[in-house]
Amino acid sequence: MAAAKKNKAPGRQDSIRRVLGSLDKRYRAIYRDPDEQPMLETLIYAICLENSTFAEAATYCGRIETLFHDFNEARVSSITELSRIFQRSPVAEWKAFCFRHLLTHVFESFYAFDFDSLLRKSNEQANRLLGRVPELSQFARNYTVKQCMEVHLLPLDERLRDALAWLGLGTAGQTPQRTGSALKTVVRKGDADRFCGLVRCLATDPKAIKIMVAEIEEADGTGFELSTAVERLKTLFTEIDTHKSKAASQPKPAAKKTTATRKAAKTTTKKVSKKASQKPSRKASKRR
Repeated sequence: MAAAKKNKAPGRQDSIRRVLGSLDKRYRAIYRDPDEQPMLETLIYAICLENSTFAEAATYCGRIETLFHDFNEARVSSITELSRIFQRSPVAEWKAFCFRHLLTHVFESFYAFDFDSLLRKSNEQANRLLGRVPELSQFARNYTVKQCMEVHLLPLDERLRDALAWLGLGTAGQTPQRTGSALKTVVRKGDADRFCGLVRCLATDPKAIKIMVAEIEEADGTGFELSTAVERLKTLFTEIDTHKSKAASQPKPAAKKTTATRKAAKTTTKKVSKKASQKPSRKASKRR
């Protein structure tokens, strides 16, 4: 039995390596490595990143700096005002709640916007203290502990969970934390950032996720095989690219004239006709 388990893990690791190779080839341009930041800023970035693309998270963080003078101004702002940070996000208000609760908790705990005191705690203590922050998601906690305390974790949100289920690396409907815990034994600590980052690129690709979710629903609880993931990715990307090519090759319909355009054209025609009727011909002028 022990020998069988040893043989099974390398097989999954090899399949994961090939899956990551396919994802890297497709999404290399938009993949982002995590930046090293203080703990509070890492928590804020995690709130921005959850169920979002790397580009969206960067946009949200940029808006925090441009819309507010400092963290204290953001802390005393309304949820409506904070929601402007996460404009176009389907969960903008929820992210705004998380952001304000985080700032309020840190300020009221330390009278400063500094959470790096947790770095001197053990992993267990830090997790417990982060658990006291109201509305802070498990993803944000795991992401921060992993990045700031170098703990081997796979911080997954709902979108990553669904993409991993389609790849054959998880089960649809289970919690992201359970999926991440199950994969810790086959994803090495040094590969965790690349693994989560490339899967995020797939999970937040709107065209890809639309197809994957439809296939998950059609499967009706039946699991996907990891061994076929690379071929299914190839088919998925081909389908997306073919659809793009067809859309690009179709001629654009002629623009319809609006009512205002028609009225303007009629007015111009009337003016030209009126001027033409009022202007005497040169021959007539000479005869006179």
